[in-house]
Order: sequence, then C-alpha cells, then structure tokens
Amino acid sequence: MNIASIKDKQRIAIIGNEGAYEITKIVLHVLSNVGKSHDFILSSNDYQIGDAAIVITPCDFSNLDEIKFEEFLKFNHHIALIHHVEDEKSKNDHAVEQFIEKYELFADLTPKSGTLLYNKEDNLAVVISEKQREGVSLVEYESLLGTKIDGGFRLEGNLNILTKNKNFLSHAGAAKALLQKISIPSDQIMGAFTTYKDKK
Repeated sequence: MNIASIKDKQRIAIIGNEGAYEITKIVLHVLSNVGKSHDFILSSNDYQIGDAAIVITPCDFSNLDEIKFEEFLKFNHHIALIHHVEDEKSKNDHAVEQFIEKYELFADLTPKSGTLLYNKEDNLAVVISEKQREGVSLVEYESLLGTKIDGGFRLEGNLNILTKNKNFLSHAGAAKALLQKISIPSDQIMGAFTTYKDKK
C-alpha cells in the first residue's frame, strides 16, 4: 500500500503494549454501526483505503523492531491514542527504557492542533502524554464503569456486552474517548457497544 494514498485523510493511530488492536476493532465496529465512513490499515495485507476522510491504524509497540518502527512513524498521525505503556512482563530496565523512548519519539511527532488521548490509569502513558508539546491537545480517559456477568460485562444503563475480552472495559473506555473526539455521540457509541462481538 502506498502511504501517499492517505496523505489527505485525518490519520488516527492507536498504540500500546497491550490492547491497540482490540481497541481498533471496537472503534471500527462502532463506526460501521453508526454509518460513518472510515478507512483502516490493520496490516500490510489487511486494509481498506477508499474515499473516507479518516484512516485508522493500530500498532503494538511491545514487539516492534527498528525498521517497522521507522515505517510506522511515516504514518504522520493527527490524532494518537496511547493506551497501555506499562509492561509487567519485562524485567529488563534497558528494554523498558527503549520502548519508552519510542513512545516519546512518536508522541513528539504529534503536530500543532493535533491530539493525544491517553489512559489516565497507566502511569507511563500519563508521563509520556503530559510532556509539554506546543499546540497539542490532551484528552485523558479511563475504563468504563461496569460489572462482570456470565459471558461478559454489564455497563451503566443495564447494557450487556457479551465478550471474552477480559480487558473490555478498559478498551471500550479508550474507544469511546476516541470516537467522541471524532464527533460520534455518546448514546450512539454505547448503543453500538451492545452489538459488538468477538471475532472467532
């Protein structure tokens, strides 16, 4: 896919050491549900590029080599969502420092009038996102309120979500914040959540 084909679109990146792809799937589900035109790039052979004004791509930073990282930077995002930076699996301080540097470099590329959304429940995401960057808007978000039920979760308003995703409340909180940023009303978002299904 030629990166020039998305140069005139509003480019939205969703990144994290966990959850980036899951959040993206929820966002794409809601956009389809409410009828908002969108393009996406999930991988080099799984993408949709048409006439939509926005294009969305996720990236898992935990296993990203230097070549793929440099390629990802060329996406040149306008809006970025930083979900989960903290990595409980890594015991190597040097490795942790390296991926934090990647996040900071990425966030520093947010343009003036661009937006960073970040998970207020993740300490490293907060530190990285709240660094002073001229003209960049910050939007913090947190997990949705909900309770565990058999087969999924019950959200506020007695909305039942059937999902195997144990982190759904966190991922849905991220998705809702991003969707509201691109002007999808809260009631439409919550309604679309109820029809979300995990893909087999």
